Amino acid sequence: MKVGLIDIDGKIPNLALMKISASHKNKGDEVDLCGPLFADQYDKIFRFSETPKLPDGTIIGGSGYDLSSHLPEEMENQFPDYSLYGCDYAIGFTSRGCNRRCPFCIVPEKEGRFQAIGDIYDFWNGQPRLMLLDNSLNTDEDHFEKIVCQMIKNGIKIDFSQGLDIRYINDRQAKLLSQVRLWKYMHFAWDWISIEKDVIAGISVLLKYIYPKNITLYVLIGYNTTPKEDLHRVMTLKQFGVNPFVMPFNRDDPYQKQFARWVNRPWIFKSVLWGEYSSNYKHQEDDERTLTL
Repeated sequence: MKVGLIDIDGKIPNLALMKISASHKNKGDEVDLCGPLFADQYDKIFRFSETPKLPDGTIIGGSGYDLSSHLPEEMENQFPDYSLYGCDYAIGFTSRGCNRRCPFCIVPEKEGRFQAIGDIYDFWNGQPRLMLLDNSLNTDEDHFEKIVCQMIKNGIKIDFSQGLDIRYINDRQAKLLSQVRLWKYMHFAWDWISIEKDVIAGISVLLKYIYPKNITLYVLIGYNTTPKEDLHRVMTLKQFGVNPFVMPFNRDDPYQKQFARWVNRPWIFKSVLWGEYSSNYKHQEDDERTLTL
């Protein structure tokens, strides 16, 4: 059988497609990544999220299409076929779900409460780098210690791509994290102004063991905070020396877009005040509008 896999919306290798590929190759099937225009050349087509018209019988999955869709257990338990993308790093989950109930997040609806499902050996086979997809790894102390110790033992460079929960951070966790070799920044989030006390407490613990430049906090704006609260959060993080990274809830909103541009360009954020930046930005927009009249 010829199996075609279509990946249209991802910036990183699609873990589900790599597991589907492994499952079919184990059965002797021929598997390729393909574009929609070549889909009719295959006996079976898998796609994730919406795409142009495809042959009848195409199997569609992914959170962007249906939150209730899941791989069959046989495929879910497959070791990923990294050759599908020529991927030179490991990628996978050791846990699913999240105990938080943030209304802007699909994870609780799709995966439920936090649950440990395995360890790094389910998807890592010696690569020097590993991208962890867990939504809230440090929810459970024992599971967190188990996974982080595996990373430390094997000297792997780690990307906690979905972040860790700053509200769970304690000395035990911070000490372990200080021994991890980082591939990218250590990510946390400050989505609500109401959790300021917990965020500051978590940062204070982290800074006892970890350089501030290695810590980034995502800052959600435009959901239920005011511009004054947005500015307060990023300036508080700046005072601690950690990196704020603004996540606009509505990327088309002029204020959110402008504020994100200011904060997410460190060379500007560190040298230009928000009032000055926003004022110059407005004058620039006015000048451009005049030129088009």
